[in-house]
Amino acid sequence: MLLEVIFPLIGGIALLIYGIHITSDGIQKALAQRLKNILEKTTSNPLIGVLLGFIITAIIQSSSATTVIVVSLVNSGLMNLFQAVSIIFGANIGTTITAQIIALKITKYGFLIFTIGFLLQFLPFKRKVKYFGQFIMGFGLIFIAIEITTSSVSPLKNDPKIKEIFLNFGRIPVFGVLVGSIFTMIQQSSSVTVGIIEALGMEGLLDINSAFPMILGANIGTTITAIIASVGTNIAAKRTALAHVLFNIIGAIVFLLILNPYINFIKILTPNTVNQIANSHTLFNIINTLIFLPFILQFVKLIKKIIPGEDVIIETGVKYLNKSILKSPIVAYDALIKEVTRLSSIVENNLLCLKELIFNSNKSVVRDIIQREETINYVNKEISRYVPLITSLNLPEKEIKMVPQILIISSQLERIGDLIDNTSQLEFQRIEERIPYSQFAMKELLDMFNYI
Repeated sequence: MLLEVIFPLIGGIALLIYGIHITSDGIQKALAQRLKNILEKTTSNPLIGVLLGFIITAIIQSSSATTVIVVSLVNSGLMNLFQAVSIIFGANIGTTITAQIIALKITKYGFLIFTIGFLLQFLPFKRKVKYFGQFIMGFGLIFIAIEITTSSVSPLKNDPKIKEIFLNFGRIPVFGVLVGSIFTMIQQSSSVTVGIIEALGMEGLLDINSAFPMILGANIGTTITAIIASVGTNIAAKRTALAHVLFNIIGAIVFLLILNPYINFIKILTPNTVNQIANSHTLFNIINTLIFLPFILQFVKLIKKIIPGEDVIIETGVKYLNKSILKSPIVAYDALIKEVTRLSSIVENNLLCLKELIFNSNKSVVRDIIQREETINYVNKEISRYVPLITSLNLPEKEIKMVPQILIISSQLERIGDLIDNTSQLEFQRIEERIPYSQFAMKELLDMFNYI
């Protein structure tokens, strides 16, 4: 009997993971840039941040994906820590939508939903329709997986030993939290963990007392994705990942302290175990957000104390160039001057980082140099696209003569940026291999930096 349970159970879990993966992947392909643009424009109002985090995560069905996007935006300087924290709060609420959909008892329509998605993806529709087809197909697979998982564990409900194991999650909540955390860390999705918990609940193997500690663990375990995404990023991005971790760990501790009253409250809302599991997951994240929201400033300060240091914000994209100002030739010309001046300062910052690398062996600056180099290349390219638009305008003769010179300056700054980038890679290798410079060489290098 054990083999009859294990193989379908493993297959059901694998299908559930795959279903959630292609659901998230499909909708991100269809809307990724639009969703990223929405997140970039988030305001300093934490309520709007929470709402955005909720909506986007509800759409893409993955708080991990939202958090990874947020970490990357903070790392590139397009979002600050305060904005990121509120979005993470909302993302934790948004990820509970999957559990609520499963609790609606529409899993029996899994094959129908999968077929609709399959037809949308494989028939000759436009690319975006195909991506939406993948999204729908993924949902079908999630429902099919829940049905397979539920039927696979059905024989276990009559086994008293198995029931006793699951009852221990309720008797020893910390054990349930640990199991939920580890399992979620392994497959990096709290939705998968909660889906399996709901499947066990459908067969009466888990009640809300045993299920909720595992849900708390799932919320902690899902933060592993943000931690992985923050490896090799700047201080601000690492702080964002830490915010996600602390939010869920502190929340879990608070709810463990009020475990029995909270579970009794959930039982009052509905007698159905699966609905209780879904509701406990959603309400945990809503209440946790309401607890944290009034203290968001203090929370951000705490994170900065845990990970001290100055934020290295590296601006990406262009700042002054805008096609809308071409209606005014002088304003457009002034914007070009400002953008080249800004490009010069970005290159200078990379030069100072190179100096820090050579004289203080600070290897962490290499990452900043690489990020700025990407910006330098992009800004130079945008300037070269902008110059022909300006030369066609009715500019004064003096400015007209300067425009080609500005383009040369921009291209030379980009070349300097390349040289700094190449030198930094060589310097990094030299430091790794512990090759020293002589005192004479160090003096020469310092003279060169001073001349530059």
